[in-house]
Amino acid sequence: MSELKFLGALHVELLRHSELHQEHAEHELFQTSTVQALLAGAFDGDVTLGELLENGDLGLGTFDGLDGELIVLDGEAWKAELDGTLVQPRVSCTSPYAVVVRFTPGEPVALSGPFQDPDLELRLRSRVKAAERPTAIRVDGRFKAVRVRSVPKQTRPYPSLAAAIAQQQVTDLVDVSGTMVGFRFPDAVDGVEIVGAHLHFVTDDRTRGGHVLSYTLLEGTAHLDEATWLHVELPPAVDVPRHGVTLDQDALRRLETDI
Repeated sequence: MSELKFLGALHVELLRHSELHQEHAEHELFQTSTVQALLAGAFDGDVTLGELLENGDLGLGTFDGLDGELIVLDGEAWKAELDGTLVQPRVSCTSPYAVVVRFTPGEPVALSGPFQDPDLELRLRSRVKAAERPTAIRVDGRFKAVRVRSVPKQTRPYPSLAAAIAQQQVTDLVDVSGTMVGFRFPDAVDGVEIVGAHLHFVTDDRTRGGHVLSYTLLEGTAHLDEATWLHVELPPAVDVPRHGVTLDQDALRRLETDI
């Protein structure tokens, strides 16, 4: 994809914590930190859940010290504990990495199964410009099975993300109704975001959930919201990305002035 085409599809803005309280329009994603930083073990929380919820009502992420999986749905934040049980965390809890959006989907897409996770993108292809724009995804449905994971809280000195995930605990949820929420990101934001689909799950009764590893959907409805802006808040210890994404130069110059 040409650089010009990508800039026409997505505008990336880099922010520091002091700039969070500003008005944003619909179809904008707000993210704290970068995947590259998370991979390297930057697990200290920087943005509170209260601040995240000011910027979006649907999303996902993790908690300070990688302490469980974050799911944001209908403006509420949930935490998936290590055993897959859900609790409602305090809004003062902080996150080292999260992505949220003020979810404004288009026409729903009916999904008829059974089918497994590799088939979802094929069924949504007509509605998702996979090579160009990030897309927020919500899938409500009945599932034959959902395999989810959570990770135990890490302590300093933090390991890499790969080493932390090696400690994951997997939970198999069988014959459940619930909601998957998450995002699909194009290759152009590699290093800033997780390329491809990234989904978290909560049951309808809000008792179980976690990071989705695999699933079999029986029937459901998908809701999609394509984004044209990506706002990335960079914690003090996280540098400006230098590769993997075409950055808006005005935002970059403003950010470098603030460092």
